[in-house]
Amino acid sequence: MGFAFRRMVVAGVGLIGGSLALAARQRKLVEEVIGFGRGERNLRVALKEGMIDRYFLREEELPRGVDLLVLATPVQAVVPLAENFLPGLESGCLVSDVGSVKGRIVRDMEKLLPKRIPFVGAHPIAGSEQWGAAAAVAGLFSGQRCIVTPTRNTDPGALKRIISLWRRVGARVEAMDPEIHDRILAVVSHLPHVLAYAMVNTLGRSAVDSVDPIHYCGGGFRDFTRIAASRPELWRDICLANRRAIGKRLTEYIKELDRLKRWIREGRGDRLERDFTRANEIRRQMAS
Repeated sequence: MGFAFRRMVVAGVGLIGGSLALAARQRKLVEEVIGFGRGERNLRVALKEGMIDRYFLREEELPRGVDLLVLATPVQAVVPLAENFLPGLESGCLVSDVGSVKGRIVRDMEKLLPKRIPFVGAHPIAGSEQWGAAAAVAGLFSGQRCIVTPTRNTDPGALKRIISLWRRVGARVEAMDPEIHDRILAVVSHLPHVLAYAMVNTLGRSAVDSVDPIHYCGGGFRDFTRIAASRPELWRDICLANRRAIGKRLTEYIKELDRLKRWIREGRGDRLERDFTRANEIRRQMAS
């Protein structure tokens, strides 16, 4: 198979954007990959590691002939950045993103972009707590799920091309309504990150007789809170963009904690064991 795209711009050459650029180059899916970002040091790393062929730092320097623009920035920056790029985008250029929140982005992008510039929302469910070009790996998406979020306004040809791109870098692609996507991700991704940040902040405020517990954290605490090392501004934006769904899940979680607190206070071991057993069974289903 030949090139899927001739000239791809990746705006935000971090873990996800850099990994997509690296995978596309290694699999010869794109003839040229160009990076864009605010931090030149990070772009130099991407250039050195072979993720991109060149880079630019200002939206007005967008090269001619770009046929794929991938917006891999924090979610709050996706639409404003697309608006800044819009004067330089040529007819037929496909625009996509990799954001963890889809409903708001899809709605705003469909309002912003003219029909001559198609948009397809995408979210590869892959990554780690690391960030920046130095964290990118070509095999990041292999065997991982990538959700695309078309609407009735989505150009069928553009959708087909984005699906093909993600499949060719190893992802398992699934189409989903943008709002359903956001409600699901609020449970399985966004809420856990909020809880991890809260748990680590609780640790930081929990001196015991002048002894700092941070020096006594075992593997369980480190595993549970690993994602609290994730990029803070990225998760700030996700929380704000998906605030309704996250807020609902937080309310449910607080109710669960209140119930556990009551049973612990009352010494209700039977209730605790029942709840822990149910959680154990659900967790086993996740592993199967």
